[in-house]
Amino acid sequence: MPDMPKIRINFLAILATALCLCGSHIAVAQQENVLLQVFSNTSAATVGDFEFGGTTDLDLSGSNWGFGVSENDVYHAALTHTQTGGPANRDWEIRIGQGGQIYSIRSEVGEIVPPQSFSRPYNDEVFQSISVDTSPRDTGGQAVFYHQSGYYVDNSNVARPTFAPLLASGSVESNSWSTLSLAVQADTQSNPQQPSGLLNYQRTRDLGDGVIEVTHVIYNFGASRVNFHNLPWGGVRKTVFDHMLVSDPFGGFTDRPIDDFDVTANQVVAADNTGGWAAFAEGTNGSDRGLAFVFGDTDPHLSEPWQLLKSSWRWGDGGGDFFGIPIRNFNVGTFRREVDIDPGDLFESRYFLVLGDVDHIESMIENRDLASKATYDKQTINEQDSDLLAWRVVEQGGRLSVVGTETGSPSDFMTYALPVNGSQPLFLFEDVEGNVFVSVDPYALSDAPYDGQTNYKGILGFVLPQAITNANTTYVDLKSVFTGIASYLDTDPSTTFLALPGVPDPSAAITLGDVNQDGAVDFSDIEPLITLLTSGEFLHQADVNQDNAVDFMDIGPFIAILVGR
Repeated sequence: MPDMPKIRINFLAILATALCLCGSHIAVAQQENVLLQVFSNTSAATVGDFEFGGTTDLDLSGSNWGFGVSENDVYHAALTHTQTGGPANRDWEIRIGQGGQIYSIRSEVGEIVPPQSFSRPYNDEVFQSISVDTSPRDTGGQAVFYHQSGYYVDNSNVARPTFAPLLASGSVESNSWSTLSLAVQADTQSNPQQPSGLLNYQRTRDLGDGVIEVTHVIYNFGASRVNFHNLPWGGVRKTVFDHMLVSDPFGGFTDRPIDDFDVTANQVVAADNTGGWAAFAEGTNGSDRGLAFVFGDTDPHLSEPWQLLKSSWRWGDGGGDFFGIPIRNFNVGTFRREVDIDPGDLFESRYFLVLGDVDHIESMIENRDLASKATYDKQTINEQDSDLLAWRVVEQGGRLSVVGTETGSPSDFMTYALPVNGSQPLFLFEDVEGNVFVSVDPYALSDAPYDGQTNYKGILGFVLPQAITNANTTYVDLKSVFTGIASYLDTDPSTTFLALPGVPDPSAAITLGDVNQDGAVDFSDIEPLITLLTSGEFLHQADVNQDNAVDFMDIGPFIAILVGR
């Protein structure tokens, strides 16, 4: 509708090491989940006394959903806000789905998000980012819609709820929850079929007193431009909120009719013709409750070549009625940004949700100046701006393992934690037999993530095509990292992808038994070995049995090397 055994990557065990890049500052990976630290600073502050909670423990909403729809299929995380000072009716609960989408919002009115259509469960009647490539229309084809959430159930390709691969998730910053997922083409039967090259980041941040900040970041690592975006696409149960209040430019609002969503007349308004927000509500009185979208009232980048048209708010009835009974209990609203996101671009867009009665919604938006804080822009991350992730490649029993290294430990290669301009994400996935692979191509095992042939484990950070690397920085060819291990899937041999070199293993270039380090194991090594045995000092060359200690257990192996020299 929208316009070895299995491996677990431990991001808590990331190497805290440093690499000097071209005379710039040293970038160090020091915190957990650094993959999710892509968002720009926000000027919106938290207000009031409250407690925020975020968990992936099973915590279902308790809401009533559509016929044949199970919340167990979609649940990933639960976020809760408990007001400890001020009105208790500011409490809310939000559920995050497996694609990173918001599929449940509960407040004092109960469940706000629609109950879900059986053909599109948790993939349409949700709050999400949607990006569109409209170029196929130029030759008579269909536009390509990329959803943050997942796929439509079509009983042919997709027989059950299937969601966009979730690559990273966690509470990285205070009072917030962030996700990273691979966008997918929602309709698997549309023409053309065009695999996604988009990463969707989302941060949901509790600002207190019923205000929630949602920031979307889109990174285009693919080959096609996307030029139309719903940021957000979302809606409410019309049995809960059946009024559309659109803010006026100089204060106040107008109660606008809600007709069929396909009717655009009088249901699309440019952002600069509003006060920067719209709300679905019970009515127009100050005590009527509602949910507001704060999207901003200006287009500061309209003069840029990448934004040709104004941003706009659109709404409508997403399903109609049958003798007064909702066919789809869905009033939809979407904020539309018509901007070009080209291959290699990083784009960020921020909006706010405000829960409460109409008086509270108006006062929060005005007093906290939320409309001016609903920003958007393209971002550039340079190599020296990104933390680093370090990885060790291990092969045991013919199976590959890629693990984050401990602080100070050797590593085989390092990646950028953030999408450096022009970089490519390095995916980690398994096939159906549990074999582990890495590739810059998320479709190296299958063109269709919904077919179950690829089990996405995450990404190992970002690497660079050789053509755009900094000539003053040392890199390593990914092919060389996996030499002799058939686990790096190179689907485009014409392009070489480079990572940063890892920290060398100090034991890799030593000669065991050469205690005096003169290049030979001979009788002249006996005296320095005895000295080390009595002093308790450690030297890799003297750790002949390689048990990470220099002691009398090394004498036998030393004699064996000496005699067999």
